[in-house]
Amino acid sequence: MSFNDILSVAMLGGMLAFIFVGFPIAFTLLFIALVFGSIGIGVNITFSLAYLQIFGTMKDDILPAVPLFIFMGYMTEQAGLMNRLFGSMRQIMAPLSGSLFLAVLLTATIFAMATGIVGAAVTVLGIMAGPMMIKAGYDAKLSAGAIAAGGTLGILIPPSVMLVVMGPTLGVPVNQLYGAAMAPGFMLAVCYAIYCVARSYINPSVGPILPTEERVGSAIEITREFVVGVLPLCLLIAATLGSILSGLATPTEGRVLRSGGGNNLGTRLPQA
Repeated sequence: MSFNDILSVAMLGGMLAFIFVGFPIAFTLLFIALVFGSIGIGVNITFSLAYLQIFGTMKDDILPAVPLFIFMGYMTEQAGLMNRLFGSMRQIMAPLSGSLFLAVLLTATIFAMATGIVGAAVTVLGIMAGPMMIKAGYDAKLSAGAIAAGGTLGILIPPSVMLVVMGPTLGVPVNQLYGAAMAPGFMLAVCYAIYCVARSYINPSVGPILPTEERVGSAIEITREFVVGVLPLCLLIAATLGSILSGLATPTEGRVLRSGGGNNLGTRLPQA
């Protein structure tokens, strides 16, 4: 084996060792790259490349959308919109087997379209829907799987933080990534829902029907909660995702709800 082959194997082994120990992945990759890059191509070249890459990335005006995505997700979660949305979905789906599975997945899908992040949906649904599903007699493993799967839809369904970061890195316009990821994201949500409902109908003990005493009798109250929970999110989705996909705004400008970014959406690449 050549020196480069040995260095590559050692780099891979070191990365896996640090990850399994529990060291944060971001710092692990940074440390491994600097150390083995310095050994392989020299200290000066390694640090020069790191300098150019860091400042080239910082100049990209697409990436400021990432903290704005996170801030928007935090604000919508603190406003209680997810609680209202889940409560209304729970009452609407109550007569069906696996109604809480459907409520969780529909809430996560709509919330993903409004925020584009993962952490808020998983945390809120886990705290809010988890105990409710266990109390209703739902299967614990399938309940945890539905919450985790629904929460991760935010990484694929636009507007997605992952796609905002991926676009400039790959040199692909972000609006094209959004358009390409929309159908697979919704298909994944539908597959999750079909699986949970099918399991509930095959084995009713996995996802029993919501008891009558836990249902809200007034259709007016259910409709009001649904409108209050869904309407603000729909307006948010139309203002942000609509402006981005139509080319009226870049992801950064769409995230702060203003247009005028032109039609060169996501085409500005990091400058080395």
